[in-house]
Amino acid sequence: MGAQSHARDNKAKVTFDCTQDERIYIKMLAAKAHMNLGEFILSYLRKDFPEKTPNKETLEAMKECEEGRGIKCDSIEDFWEKMGMKPSAYS
Repeated sequence: MGAQSHARDNKAKVTFDCTQDERIYIKMLAAKAHMNLGEFILSYLRKDFPEKTPNKETLEAMKECEEGRGIKCDSIEDFWEKMGMKPSAYS
């Protein structure tokens, strides 16, 4: 397997319907921008994607963990139990 196949492992294929004229026009715009159709469409959609910056609560939890505070667990089962999950939920 080449590096290219590994890069595609986490991707999903998305399809949508449009007229042949719309497809030609979008493809023309993508070519003008030196992109393929997927890159071109995603370039517009990514503007509205949520930011990957952790929120305040997550940042506080990360700091607590780095300082060695917080909940200590001996196993994944112990973790789920301390989180209030029933044993049947993780088995």
